[in-house]
Amino acid sequence: MKEIIIFSHVPFSKRDHHRFGVDILKRNFSVKVIDCSAWIYKDHRKEFFSQYIFRSKEYISISCKEDFLELISKFNSPIVIDRLTYNNETNWMRKLLRKKNSLFVYSYLNMIPLPKKNNKQTTLQLFKIIINPRKIISKFIDTLQKKKCNLITSNSNICIIGGLALSKKLKNKNVINAHSMDYDVYLNIKDKPKNNSSNYAVFLDEDMVNHADYALLDVKPPATEKHYYSALSKFLKKFESQTGFKVKIALHPSYDIKNIPNLLKDFEYAIGKTAELVMNSSITLAHQSTSLSYAILFKKPITILTSNELIKSWLGPRIENLSQILNSQLINIDNFFHQGLDIQNLLKVNEKKYKNYLDQYIKVPNSPDLPIWEIFTKQIQNKQF
Repeated sequence: MKEIIIFSHVPFSKRDHHRFGVDILKRNFSVKVIDCSAWIYKDHRKEFFSQYIFRSKEYISISCKEDFLELISKFNSPIVIDRLTYNNETNWMRKLLRKKNSLFVYSYLNMIPLPKKNNKQTTLQLFKIIINPRKIISKFIDTLQKKKCNLITSNSNICIIGGLALSKKLKNKNVINAHSMDYDVYLNIKDKPKNNSSNYAVFLDEDMVNHADYALLDVKPPATEKHYYSALSKFLKKFESQTGFKVKIALHPSYDIKNIPNLLKDFEYAIGKTAELVMNSSITLAHQSTSLSYAILFKKPITILTSNELIKSWLGPRIENLSQILNSQLINIDNFFHQGLDIQNLLKVNEKKYKNYLDQYIKVPNSPDLPIWEIFTKQIQNKQF
């Protein structure tokens, strides 16, 4: 049976187990999930990840080079689903796996539109790097490692895409047309009875202050706990009173229930029910979450939220760009008392914009309505890569 290795630099959660179709892949392949976080991010592993690990039968953790060498000695020409970051260790792993005639697979599935940088933003970014020597070194190393990875790559790589946005940029000819991981969830619930009597708005939380990725990527959080949750709570309460819509919060999967900010506890919230909450809602509120896919698919009105902090952060241009692409109202939660809420405008859906977003970022037109990893399996079995 052909071997598949899923390599991850962060612990593989139960959510990842489903999203990467381990149970689907097991029907036709021998699957191993290799968690490299104990080696790559040993300083952060206990702090951020220990509670997320899903120790399935396929799960293996490695913590050093010796672990890796022993592991790959057992494989012969495996298919490698590469979820690794770029650094000396991961590029060394890629290089050794290439020598074993491995077939590398890269997924471009949960995409969001990114704004084009203007001259002012580029100049400001360069200035911030120049005045911080540590960032200059970090940026140089990051660029170098990505170039090293490109030198290791092969024309035989397979790319799975979830929208047209990247299709023209990919030089690789081995492309599998599919859809986003959120679309897999949509396929599972789209035919379930809908509760149209529910009159509520759903806010798509992004763990804006404490997301583990900020520490791992050495990125400054776009908002501070002191300001963000206070402003958000005030806005959501005012939104409820002005619109008559109760607000429910779809918490980000990275949240530990024990650590939910007290200000959010004033609202009904849930983890792992985002798609269902959006499906039965009247309106969706968000910053730039990939879970907006559900609102597009269920044709729910979308209102984009920003704040004074977010506008000044690296996330600000992304939020503004998303509101323009969707033709959705953009509300600053710090200034909404002056802006007011145009309820009729909030409930509008631009179907042309939604269709374009669907094609570009959620699902390649005419791709099969099957789970991603079933599409992948059929392509591997029927086509010589």
